[in-house]
Amino acid sequence: MQRHTSNPNCTYDYANKCDCSDDDNCGCTYPNNMERNYTASCFNNCATNITDASKLIGKPAPDFTAPAVLSGGTMVEKFNLYRYTTGHSVVLFFYPEDFKFTCPSELLMLNKELNAFNRRSTKIIAISTDSIYSHLTWKEMPPEKDGVSDINYPLVADENKNIAKVYGILTPKLTAHRATIILDEDKIVRHISINDDKIWRNPTEIIRIIDILHYKSNTLTNCPAGWKQNFFFERPETESLTELYARRNSE
Repeated sequence: MQRHTSNPNCTYDYANKCDCSDDDNCGCTYPNNMERNYTASCFNNCATNITDASKLIGKPAPDFTAPAVLSGGTMVEKFNLYRYTTGHSVVLFFYPEDFKFTCPSELLMLNKELNAFNRRSTKIIAISTDSIYSHLTWKEMPPEKDGVSDINYPLVADENKNIAKVYGILTPKLTAHRATIILDEDKIVRHISINDDKIWRNPTEIIRIIDILHYKSNTLTNCPAGWKQNFFFERPETESLTELYARRNSE
């Protein structure tokens, strides 16, 4: 059985799978209600005004005001990006959903490096499309129960999807991609990375990028800490890149 929405070109195959709940009375039962089989046109309207994330590089980051849960568990209705991060670099840490296995692990790993970010005058803001009440419930759960009570940075609730849309990371399922966006002190977008849902992010790599951003020289002769372990061309031997590639290929 197929039902049509207000978009005549969009059909949902409820007979096979949908993401309804039991009280929708569509006839689906678990686990068939865990995934929706949709036609491509279903998300045409959702894609309107979604920015290509890559086009933000080098441009001012879109400001936003949204509900958030702060580190101590306080809920605020009007958390503002620019006001909260004045004079600081920023890591916008988008993740798909609360209560998923990978998401708390990533957020907790990031929290363990919070002192390193503080020393670099960098603010961390985690964002998903969950509601502020979902964030608060998750924030009240300890890590041993897959919660995030230990984290000490804000959880922003992008329930209307506007933040994910304007940053170009909204998925067809209307959740945020697992994306990391780094802003410099002037709120210019300097780095964007988007991972597959199954790929975890590494806080050490984020810190390495921030160190490079904070380093004022553009030369490779004076490299910031951590550069050598990530770039093979900082080396003691004096050889050209052509020679280096030839030697590496012959080894």
